[in-house]
Amino acid sequence: MLKDIRLINDKLIEINKNNPKELKKYLLIKEILKDDNCFLKMDIEYAYSILRDLKFSEEDLKKVYLKLI
Repeated sequence: MLKDIRLINDKLIEINKNNPKELKKYLLIKEILKDDNCFLKMDIEYAYSILRDLKFSEEDLKKVYLKLI
């Protein structure tokens, strides 16, 4: 699942390469996702925020989060 999340983030980096504000956000997320245990180490609110930034729907957040941990 984390591999899929990384791919989604890479696609969003490519899409936002001409939007500096969004690009900065996705580059920061890329750094966070380098750690295979990143979702185990962060608060649930922070994890949900990242998943929202990665365009997951509200109804999928819990399901995706549980798969990641």
